Amino acid sequence: WLVNRAGFGWFNGYYDDEGQRVEGDFPSGTRMTLTGQVFTLMGGVADDEQARQIVRSADRYLYDEQVGGYRLNTDFRELKTNLGRAFGFAFGHKENGAMFSHMAVMYAYALYQRGLVVEGWRVLEGIYRQSQDFARSRMYPGLPEYFSARGRGMYPYLTGSAAWYLFTLLTEVYGVQGRLGDLRLAPRFLAEQFATTD
Repeated sequence: WLVNRAGFGWFNGYYDDEGQRVEGDFPSGTRMTLTGQVFTLMGGVADDEQARQIVRSADRYLYDEQVGGYRLNTDFRELKTNLGRAFGFAFGHKENGAMFSHMAVMYAYALYQRGLVVEGWRVLEGIYRQSQDFARSRMYPGLPEYFSARGRGMYPYLTGSAAWYLFTLLTEVYGVQGRLGDLRLAPRFLAEQFATTD
C-alpha cells in the first residue's frame, strides 16, 4: 500500500527486473496501474477503506472519458524495457495505457463484489457507450481488446472481455448466482438503469 504526496492511496502492483517498486511518485510524474488494484479488490486484500481510496485514485489518475473509461496505467514517460513488452508500445496503445477492455471489465466485477455498485456500473456503462459510439470507436457493436489513444476500438475479436462483461451483468448486476447448489437472486440495479416516462 502506498500514499503519494497528493494524498491518494493504492497498491503497488509491480516491481521491475531490478526489484524496484513501479508505482507512486516519480520525477517524471505519478505512476499507477489498474491491474494491481483489480486483484487486490477481487482477492480481498484491500479493506473497505482501501477499496474506496483505490476508486478515488483510479478516478484521478486512470480515468479518461475520451477512451471510454479506465486506462491500464498512467504515462510512465520512458521506455521501460525492464518491465516487459507493454512499455515498448507508445502510451495509449495496447498494454501501455490503453483502455484495455478485459482489465476494465474485471475492475467493474471487483467493484460490484466489494459493494461499490455505482462505481462498478460506471465502468460497464462507459465501455458500452464507447463501443456504441461509432463516430469515436469506428467499430461495429461489440467489445474490442482495447480502445486506442483516439478512442478507436482495436482488435474486436481478440478479447475475453465479452465473457467477463456478460458474467458481471448476470451475476452482479442481475444477481443470478449459484451458492452451494442453491440459486441465489441478489440483483443490484440502479434507478438510472430503468427507462422513465413523463
